[in-house]
Amino acid sequence: MSSAPKTSYPIVMRMQGMHPRNLAGYEKHRMRRGGDHGHCDSSLMAHNRRLIGSENWAQDAWDEIQDMRHANHLLELEQLRRRRRKTELKNALFRGPRDPWRATRHGPLREIILTVNKEWFDKDLTEFFGESGPTREMQFETRAKQWLLTNFGDDCVHARADLDETAYHIHAVIIPRAVTTDGRRMLQPAVHPLIRSYEKAQDSVGEWFEEIGLQRGERRKQALREALKHNRKVREARANGAADPGTEIALPKHREHVSPRKWRESQEVELSSRDKAVKQSEEILATEKSALADQERTVTQRQREAQSVLDIAAAVAEGRVDIVPDTDETARQDAQFDTTSPVQTLFGRALAVLRQRARKEARAELDDEFTQIKAADAALLEIAKTLPDKARHRLAQARRSLSLPLNALRRRLTRAHSDNTDRGPAEKT
Repeated sequence: MSSAPKTSYPIVMRMQGMHPRNLAGYEKHRMRRGGDHGHCDSSLMAHNRRLIGSENWAQDAWDEIQDMRHANHLLELEQLRRRRRKTELKNALFRGPRDPWRATRHGPLREIILTVNKEWFDKDLTEFFGESGPTREMQFETRAKQWLLTNFGDDCVHARADLDETAYHIHAVIIPRAVTTDGRRMLQPAVHPLIRSYEKAQDSVGEWFEEIGLQRGERRKQALREALKHNRKVREARANGAADPGTEIALPKHREHVSPRKWRESQEVELSSRDKAVKQSEEILATEKSALADQERTVTQRQREAQSVLDIAAAVAEGRVDIVPDTDETARQDAQFDTTSPVQTLFGRALAVLRQRARKEARAELDDEFTQIKAADAALLEIAKTLPDKARHRLAQARRSLSLPLNALRRRLTRAHSDNTDRGPAEKT
């Protein structure tokens, strides 16, 4: 058998008040038929088992409490008749049966929960090694049943083991029955010493489970009492003017049990807040990413434009670029086919102006030279008139050989002059 070694795992015992009206809701939760079952594993519900009490324990407990009410009422009426308290008897008849317990905010019943940290059960190697001895779960269950029956006897009307939640644990319901001196059957939690003193209950359960390697939980109440006592002495010494009154110590933090439903609600709220913060961060990140992408595109475009300026400027300086200005109105209107960069257009217009100016200067020089040639030709004609026939004939032949290129040059000048005249003032510049 795999024995449980001595560890630092504490036995957890929680005890809380319960009203008879809560029995129906308790049963619904036990049968997983209502309420919040988000923390339960539906595939393991069939493994939950009853340890103490009958299947109809809740109905039996409710019926017993109702019997107490009516039996106490009948006993009260009988005593009043015997004592001839007519007015009180009349009032008791009108009032009807009363609850067989003293009204408290906790309720007359007690629910007890016994468990250990999940790791203690997970570290059990009995089944892993194929040993035949009881597992830790079985040992814990046996000790829990013995502790409940030893300390509460028949007043423990129900106990069950839940295996479909995070850690194995045992629920138990205590109906503290008592009979008063006048014969009334009542529910009195204080009839059990372990209910009357929570510290004694923790001591008892710690000693009971010590044999399987568990220990009592932290003594928070005792630590709180000692801290309060110490701090009170320090304050009194300080008020009396003591030289070294000492320092106060921090009080232990109060630990309160939170139901799985409330815990999951708080977790849902926290997760919802986190999701909201994450979504806001994602939106901010997406916006910044988009802005960064726009900046990168702008920088890239400017780099391309700068490189284009440098490339075109270098090409123009070397005289190996022939850029034509964009004068096609149709191409301007169709923007999707206009791929000419602003830099290329600018350089193209500058080159066009330079070329136009060079053409004008070339035409002007050519006109001057042609005028001089015409003047020389006219002078030759005048000279030819004074020459003999033979010389005049030779001069006419020479002049005839020059007429063809002179006529071609005249036509070019005429056509260029005509083209320059047909353009508008903006086109000429």
